[in-house]
Amino acid sequence: MLKRILNGFLGFVLPDTCLSCGTVLDASERFICATCHNKLIKFDEPHPWKDEEISCGVIDDSFSLYQFHEGTEIQTLLHAFKYEKMKSVGRMFGREIGARILSADETAFDYAVPVPLHYGKKRERTYNQSLFISKGISDKLNVKVLENCLERTRFTKTQTKLHKLQRQENVRGAFRLNPKFKNTIAGKNIILSDDVITTGSTILECARTLKAAGCGKILVCSIAYAVLD
Repeated sequence: MLKRILNGFLGFVLPDTCLSCGTVLDASERFICATCHNKLIKFDEPHPWKDEEISCGVIDDSFSLYQFHEGTEIQTLLHAFKYEKMKSVGRMFGREIGARILSADETAFDYAVPVPLHYGKKRERTYNQSLFISKGISDKLNVKVLENCLERTRFTKTQTKLHKLQRQENVRGAFRLNPKFKNTIAGKNIILSDDVITTGSTILECARTLKAAGCGKILVCSIAYAVLD
């Protein structure tokens, strides 16, 4: 009761504002106002790797919610989520991903699995942003989140300035299945999530690791999809 009163008082004194434009949000809005949300560009195209041989038998289906472009509303939101410890932004988008799955996929999914961070990167950032996307998906689909199912076995240099083939080589063999989960995921349908997909190299390597361990269908999803210049 006291917490609710305190939160209500703080909301009155310091009202929530849009992360993008600074407008005071309505009671029904979170993090972004309706005007800025309408500026988010939906990503309605199939991911390019769907036609590539390397993804055959590894990724069963995939989608991203929005296009990623620098200097736009989606970059502002993702920056707040990833670097300003606004974990609830990721959970909000995770629920949006979950709602899309409910409306478009009749598969009975068993688990949500986040793309893992190397422990050094996680210690620096203090949390894995993909975990909160998975938690948002769980909120909608009531599937269990397997936080430590995948492990990043080595630190990889940033992918930002690497071209596609370099990215694939950079993450090759960088993940493994936590042995504790081998029996858990055998034959199970998995939702694998990340914040931004560019070439798909990282998430494809994660999917390959899960498939090799005997899981069933893998649905890959992300908040945004970025196209390399």
